[in-house]
Amino acid sequence: MNLVELAPSVVFVAAGGYMYSRPMSVRSFVSPRKWKESPEEAAQLQRVLAKAVGFALVGGGVLWFVIALAFG
Repeated sequence: MNLVELAPSVVFVAAGGYMYSRPMSVRSFVSPRKWKESPEEAAQLQRVLAKAVGFALVGGGVLWFVIALAFG
């Protein structure tokens, strides 16, 4: 196994972990119209969506690592 096989999994896990732990510090997944109409609801939706994407990135990174171990 070499670094090229491991680097993407590390990047995915790091990005997903950051996104999951700080959902309000990442790119907005909620439309600007929603932020203007209902800021509280938009903030809650932002937290849910950012955590879901963060969790998916961590899962993808772990899966990538397992596949790299199995086939590398």
